[in-house]
Amino acid sequence: MVRSVIPILFTFLSISAFVQHGMASEHQLKLAQTKKVPTSKDIVVATVVGQPIYKKEIMAAFRALPPRVRQAGIQRHYNNLLENLVVSKMLTIYGRRLKLENTQMVRNQLKRAEDTLVRDAYLGDLVRKQMTDELLMKEYKVLVKKNKGLDEVRARHILVQSKKKADRLIKLVNTGQNFAELAKKNSVGRTARRGGDLGWFARGEMTKPVSDAAFKLKAGQVTKKPIKSDFGWHVIKLEEKRKRKIPPFDKVRMMIKARVGQRLSSEIVSELMRQTKVQRFTLDGKQPIAPPRVDRSMPNSQSKNQPK
Repeated sequence: MVRSVIPILFTFLSISAFVQHGMASEHQLKLAQTKKVPTSKDIVVATVVGQPIYKKEIMAAFRALPPRVRQAGIQRHYNNLLENLVVSKMLTIYGRRLKLENTQMVRNQLKRAEDTLVRDAYLGDLVRKQMTDELLMKEYKVLVKKNKGLDEVRARHILVQSKKKADRLIKLVNTGQNFAELAKKNSVGRTARRGGDLGWFARGEMTKPVSDAAFKLKAGQVTKKPIKSDFGWHVIKLEEKRKRKIPPFDKVRMMIKARVGQRLSSEIVSELMRQTKVQRFTLDGKQPIAPPRVDRSMPNSQSKNQPK
């Protein structure tokens, strides 16, 4: 992925666009009003000094959680989300009683928030104008050509912090103990709960020591010695090998859209910077400094997966 602020901006803009496109039509709104069916906008889940907190606020807070956290479901996090909203509402009420919204500090923060929204709206509008189906299909064809016939493997690993422990785990695997269960109990990586499953990857898409070791194995084999990487010591098991399958365009459209959006955002910002007069100075404001060098390869660079 592109290591810059641009992908973050585009992700935000994409989410905003989906929200806007997902809004109910005028007919649907009228229908809902006629039937008086309670919605998340109407359902009160708490009150603080008489002021309501609605279900829609809970849902928005839940959607803001990281995807991995959301997997547990809203009921798992409901009490914590609700208490956070209650505390926030309480502090806001007491702050407004003191008219803090009129202080210079709050006004400055509102101005910064407004600037951020204007910035994102401007860049998002420019990206959407250039985002065409033809451009998305062109990007898809490039990916198909690049990945067609590519060898890939599916592997598991157990990540530990010492070679001694890794050696001990290899012995346990060789005595017939279940690799996935050992990973769940011993791995310090994020994949522990999945039994160490790293999923499918091609050469160069995973940290090099792990990738090299996995591709040397046959299906069902485990590394005879621990593999050292920047993250620790790995015990690796190869599950399967295959030629990479290319998903149909409709299945990867959103991924392609994000990829193209990142590139367009970077290109747009670079072109605007070229047209814009900017003066840069040292921290004391006394000496002019040159603009940073632009890495032209950045928009197309891809970061390698980390075995976690």
